[in-house]
Amino acid sequence: MKKYFIGINLICIFFVGSVFSIGEGAFTTLHVKAKDVEKYVELMKNNTTPFEVIGSDIAGVCVTKSGNQYPGEMFVWNAFPSIEKAMEASEKYDPFQASDEFKKIRKVQYSVTWKPLKDFKLEPGYERLWRLKLNDWRSYAAKMTEMEAAIRARGFNMNIGLFTPLGGGTEVFHLRAVAPTGGEQGRIIDDYFAGAEWSKIWDESLQYVDEEVSDTIEVCETIYTRS
Repeated sequence: MKKYFIGINLICIFFVGSVFSIGEGAFTTLHVKAKDVEKYVELMKNNTTPFEVIGSDIAGVCVTKSGNQYPGEMFVWNAFPSIEKAMEASEKYDPFQASDEFKKIRKVQYSVTWKPLKDFKLEPGYERLWRLKLNDWRSYAAKMTEMEAAIRARGFNMNIGLFTPLGGGTEVFHLRAVAPTGGEQGRIIDDYFAGAEWSKIWDESLQYVDEEVSDTIEVCETIYTRS
C-alpha cells in the first residue's frame, strides 16, 4: 500500500512555543448502515469504478467495532489533494443513485468533507475516534502534535489526526488516534494510565475541549489506490 502523507508544512502556526502544520489535502466520508459489512467491502474492492469516477487518490473503509450506534455502522473514505477536488467529487457521483447491487446491501446515512488541521500520515489500522466540541482548535492541534511526537519517542507506532467537518450537518471535530493493531493501541493506553510523561500533554489539552460527544473504536483499511 502506498503511504499517503497529509501535510508537508503547508502552513506553520506558532502558538505558545509549539509548532504545527495545517494538513494538506482533504477527505470525504460516506456513512452507511451495511446489511453485511464483509460483502459490502468485497463488493467495493471488486468494483472500483466509483472511486475512479470521482478522482479519488486513495479510498478505504472504517468499520465501527465498539461504541457503535447501530449494527453495520461504517463509512467509506476517500483522500484528495485539495478541498477543491474533494468537493468536485460530490458532483460526479451520487451515492443515492447507486446501482441496485449497492442499494440492496447498504443504506446511506450521510456524507461529509473533512479538512485535516494537523499533519497526518495515512496508515489505516486500529483506530480510536473522539467526536469533540473544541473552544480553540489551533491550541488543541498544537497539543496533539506535541503529544504525537512524545508517544512516538516512547517507541510506539501512532499517528494522530485532527479534522474539521465541511458541510457535515451535526458533525463536530474528529480526533483520530491510529495504531497498527489493537494490542499496540492498548499498550499506549496502558502507558497513559501508568503515568507516562506524555499523559500530562493529554491532560493539559482537555482545557480546549468543551464536550466529548462520542468515543468509538474503528478498524480501517485501504481498498483502492489510484495507479
